[in-house]
Amino acid sequence: MFHKVKKRKGPEIMLAPLIDAILFLLFFFIATTVFPENLGIQVEKPKAATGKALPKNSLLFAVSKEGGYYFDGAIREPEEVGEIIRSRISATPETSVVVQVDRQSVTDNLVRFLDMARKAGAKSISIATKSEDEK
Repeated sequence: MFHKVKKRKGPEIMLAPLIDAILFLLFFFIATTVFPENLGIQVEKPKAATGKALPKNSLLFAVSKEGGYYFDGAIREPEEVGEIIRSRISATPETSVVVQVDRQSVTDNLVRFLDMARKAGAKSISIATKSEDEK
């Protein structure tokens, strides 16, 4: 009577659960990552004690001290600004508009931007500032 000796298999790494976990982590990081919007210009914001955090679904514009309007990394003509706001608000009505105005800019530049945004249908318009403890 001879007994056959069974060969033992070595430990196996199951790849399916490992791939599932890696894909889950990848989707999680993609979904939770916030990418800063590039305005195309460095704006020195004025300080304010009563500033609040920006809403997540906001259009971010910049007004330079020379009066140029910037959105998405490029300078825009006034007609383009109104059209951008109008198209985004028609797609998502709760979208708010946030404008970063250089603190050395003339008030007229801000007033013209606010008029364009209101004419385009923006209901929520905010002016970006930096907190007093920010440098």
